[in-house]
Amino acid sequence: MTGIDFGFVATAVGPAGTPDVPMYRELIGDCEHHVDLGFSTAWLIEHHFSDYFPTPDPLGLLQFIAGRVPELNLGTCVIVTPWHNPLRLVEQIAQLNALTDRELHLGLGRGTAKFEYDAFGIRMDETRARFAEILDIVKLGLTGRPFTYAGAHYQVPKEILVRPVTDSAKIHFYGAIGNPASAPLMAQMGLAPMCTTVGDYEQQRKTLVDWETAARAAGQPTGGKRPIMINCIVADTDQEAIAQAQQYIPAFMKAQVDHYTIDDTPWEDIKGYEAWRRIFSGMKARMDPANIPPWTEWQLVGSPDTVRRRLQNYLDVGFDTILLHTATPGVPAAARREWTRRFALEVMPDFRSVAV
Repeated sequence: MTGIDFGFVATAVGPAGTPDVPMYRELIGDCEHHVDLGFSTAWLIEHHFSDYFPTPDPLGLLQFIAGRVPELNLGTCVIVTPWHNPLRLVEQIAQLNALTDRELHLGLGRGTAKFEYDAFGIRMDETRARFAEILDIVKLGLTGRPFTYAGAHYQVPKEILVRPVTDSAKIHFYGAIGNPASAPLMAQMGLAPMCTTVGDYEQQRKTLVDWETAARAAGQPTGGKRPIMINCIVADTDQEAIAQAQQYIPAFMKAQVDHYTIDDTPWEDIKGYEAWRRIFSGMKARMDPANIPPWTEWQLVGSPDTVRRRLQNYLDVGFDTILLHTATPGVPAAARREWTRRFALEVMPDFRSVAV
């Protein structure tokens, strides 16, 4: 039995029109703010070429954070694995691991934005195969032993040793599950589940059950942390928190709709992405503030009492690592820091000693 880990999503956001450099400075300020409040881990997002979380190099940024805020564990939610050269990726992980004595929690995912894939010249229908091969190479590279590799997309024909050689025991990998159908696939590859609040509590429970069933069938381990990213707004009353969600969350939904070009992408024709039109249709509806209140029922949005109750629901489902997501497009630093300040002071103390 282990305790609950409370982390936060650190990324470059701010009011509309904020230049990139001030957003990055506020990102570092968020890290300093959260460590002072007792949060354990900073989790970074990878995206490219748009206003939707313009943090293209999470591992490089984590190196900087490790120097500025060395008390924090470091995480990604996620590295979009098929966009990376596998040897460069494993070297970056090894180098970061050598520069910090903190735990590394590395979420890996396939990504969903077609225009990002197009920019990198990678076909989306190849992502599952590429993801699996890159994961193989990363795991081999972190063993500290020379290796070769022969795959359909990536080859390492001449034996190499990845340097620096580091203690990989403090590196923990997770597989992103945005679409519940991904749960068995991540389990079969030996990746612990990393979820977001897509779907209600029972859907989340089913996702974890499906993951564990597939992991056992494949002979993969079923232990380890089980993180979930959850939006959080804490206010005096539920009504006040919902009003703030109606003020800020539609911009978040619009950023996703724009970034993922949801109406222009033939989701049904892209292998492995067939379910995403339905998922994105919900985001498009929530661009209207009137559609935000039902969405808040599955988020940590409300009074401290409401947030405590909903957090307990996620713990009962089986999650033990909470990634608070307050830094979304359009939200100023003062607002998101107030939400996490109240969470740390009025919610976290009730769960610090809870075993899950």
